[in-house]
Amino acid sequence: MSFYRSKGFWIAVTIISPLLLIAVNYGLKVMTSVYKTDLGNGVVIYADDYVKTGRWVFDCEYSRLISRESLPVPLSELESVGRLTIGNALLKEVDEQPAKEALKAVTGNRDWYKNLRYLYSALDESSDLNSHAFYLVAQHAGRSWAVEVDQSIGYDGMSHFTVTIEPYDPKTYVDYAKALQAAAKSCPVPQ
Repeated sequence: MSFYRSKGFWIAVTIISPLLLIAVNYGLKVMTSVYKTDLGNGVVIYADDYVKTGRWVFDCEYSRLISRESLPVPLSELESVGRLTIGNALLKEVDEQPAKEALKAVTGNRDWYKNLRYLYSALDESSDLNSHAFYLVAQHAGRSWAVEVDQSIGYDGMSHFTVTIEPYDPKTYVDYAKALQAAAKSCPVPQ
């Protein structure tokens, strides 16, 4: 009896071939990836598929994905959120109380979030797009404050929002234009 006429052989080939094809495809993708960041804990974030679309720029230093065209603020989702989670920005002790007051004043306005602008997006450990950051610059008590809203998108598609505030310094604050420019220069290959 011929080996190739064996039913068992063809069943084994049918089962092993797709698995082998997937493994080879993944291996080639890993070996040829250009836009990636190794987090140092065994996790590597790959952004090649996003960059190849021409719609995104990847920041290899900070693992940020930045849309070439500013993304819209999810206004309807923000309107439906009752309370936002308040995140912890790294503030100097002297800025903590003024920051709380500024955040309360800014978010006390019913339509405060309508002035938000897109900042950047992020990928999770599986290299899936899972969050977007938006910001606005607000004035309170004679100071400028950068208010950031992070939209985390769960596996179920539901969004969770976290808001943080920090003193705004136009020389050091990384806004959308600065983030896009820095990302374009951060990888070994032009984007």
